[in-house]
Amino acid sequence: MNNINFEKLHKKRKRFLDENKNKDHVLKKGQNTVLISAPHGVMQYRLGKRKFKEIGSLTTALYLQERTNSFLIAKTKCNFDDANYDENCAYRKTMQKNIAQNNIKYLIDVHGLAEKRKCDVNLGIHLGENIQSNPKAFDLLNSELVKNGFVVLIDQPFMAGSRTISGTMKDKYPRLWTIQIEINCGITNKPENFEKYKRLLTILENWVNKLD
Repeated sequence: MNNINFEKLHKKRKRFLDENKNKDHVLKKGQNTVLISAPHGVMQYRLGKRKFKEIGSLTTALYLQERTNSFLIAKTKCNFDDANYDENCAYRKTMQKNIAQNNIKYLIDVHGLAEKRKCDVNLGIHLGENIQSNPKAFDLLNSELVKNGFVVLIDQPFMAGSRTISGTMKDKYPRLWTIQIEINCGITNKPENFEKYKRLLTILENWVNKLD
C-alpha cells in the first residue's frame, strides 16, 4: 500500500480499459471463493438514458483483485446496456457460469456513489436477505468501517434488491453471499482525499482476505 499513489491506481484502470476496449467485459481467474464485480466502470444506458461511468468502482475492484487473488468480472465496453439492471446480458451470463464452475461463495459488487450523498459508503444487503449465509462477514466489514471513521448507511440509498446483480445472483444461488458496496466518488476520484481512500482500500483488502 505504501508504494501506490492516486495517479498509479487510476493509470492501472485506464490501461486495463484500453487493453480490453473491444470486449464487453473481462473475467479474471482467482485463487479463492470471492468474485469481485465492477459493472459500472464504463458508461451505461438504462432504459435508453445514459449514465456516467463510475471510475472509482473499477479502480477499487482492480486493486482488490490484485491484492487478494480474488476472481474479477468487470465491464470494459459500453454496449448501451446496464449490467446491474438488464436481466439478460452477457455480463450476467458469464458471472453465473463462473459462480457455478468455481464454487464462488462471496460476490462483492462494487459501485460509485454520487458525491452529494450523505455517506462515505452504502452497503446494500436487501434487508439482510443477501448475507444470510454469513452475517458475521457483514458485521466485520461494517464495524471496521465505522471504527475507522467512515459514515456508513445500510440499504440507503441503494439496497441491492431483486433486480440488481446482488439480488439476482442470490436468488439463483441461495447459498451465495452477496453485497453491493457503493463508495462515494468524492473519496475515490479526488486526489486530495487519497489518504482516506487508502484507509478504505486497506479495510476492504483485509476484510476480503478473511472471507472463507
